[in-house]
Amino acid sequence: MNKLNFIWIACLIQTGLCAQDDVIIGKFRKLESKILGGEVTYLEHLPDGYEKSDKTYPVIFMMNGQNVSQFANDAATLDNLTNERIPDMILIGISNTGVADKYWSCPDDSGHIIGGTIFSTFLKDELIPEINKNYRTNGYQILFGQSNSGLFVMYDFLVYPDMFDAWVIASPMFGWCPDFFLNKTSSFLKDNPGINKKLYISYGDLDYVQVLKPVNDFTEALKQSPAGLEWKVEMIGNTGHVPFSTLNNALLFFFSGCTMNSERKKLSVPKIKSYFAALSKEYGFEVNPKPGVLLDMAFDLGDEQKTIQAVEIMEYLIGLDPDSEVNYYCMGRLLQKAGNIESAKANYNKALSINPGHEPSKAALIKLNDQEDPQ
Repeated sequence: MNKLNFIWIACLIQTGLCAQDDVIIGKFRKLESKILGGEVTYLEHLPDGYEKSDKTYPVIFMMNGQNVSQFANDAATLDNLTNERIPDMILIGISNTGVADKYWSCPDDSGHIIGGTIFSTFLKDELIPEINKNYRTNGYQILFGQSNSGLFVMYDFLVYPDMFDAWVIASPMFGWCPDFFLNKTSSFLKDNPGINKKLYISYGDLDYVQVLKPVNDFTEALKQSPAGLEWKVEMIGNTGHVPFSTLNNALLFFFSGCTMNSERKKLSVPKIKSYFAALSKEYGFEVNPKPGVLLDMAFDLGDEQKTIQAVEIMEYLIGLDPDSEVNYYCMGRLLQKAGNIESAKANYNKALSINPGHEPSKAALIKLNDQEDPQ
């Protein structure tokens, strides 16, 4: 058995992933909107362990949540990335049907953008307060749209830049009103030299002409951005309209500093803490290394006979999550391998004090006691 097998077996037992349960990616919720004049439906997808924690989370507001395949893809993207790469997040998929389909963001004959303005007001005055009231949010907000709703997201960024922290756009249909968005973007960048936001735009090399034709001019305009605007326009090869990898690539761009890459894994625990403290200040909410990565680091160090450093990593992890029986169990395994049997027992017992039914800790204690008293 390799060094990580028993960790993941313990985690599977703990989280119940071995059970044959239904797979649920989200739940429908409803909101009566006075601004839009009717009922709006949205889907929620919560981070793993949300119900058992008191943590607060960033929120991604995704347009076109009625597209279940898109929502499922984005929920899976979050579940995958939050294992090792980015902070845990709440996903809210807005169903843009019925009264919620009014978000058109090109000027009408009088030069006004009625739909986009009304929908941004709905987000600001109704949906965001509703989500903040019903979920444990931390104030960091991302807006994500695709195609025509991507055009709305770009409009929201240009007109209401204080509403969100980051914007994600897949295949925006700039071709419907290219001059408006090009001119609006150029003037916006000149008028907001102190902006501190993030913007990611994707499109496919096989995309619609309404996307492909104006995107180069738009990219050139963004090159005049102030330093505080972190932006990226990415063409995704062998892909058509609304690339499914958009959210994945955007979140890796926004939260690139959260990954414990090979260089960061070489840092001492005090330096790791200092690094993530600075990162937390930058984002405005607490950011920490992912538990699975720290476990991997600890057991790699243990295999290298660097027990002191390995224990320091485990103590750091336990400090981040002191209510996890799995963390104490893994600390026990590490100490047992190093020959510190009494300390290993203490950690197994601590795991059982948190969860008396934790079978791996029970089995480890029984085996150690049998070895000491073979009879």
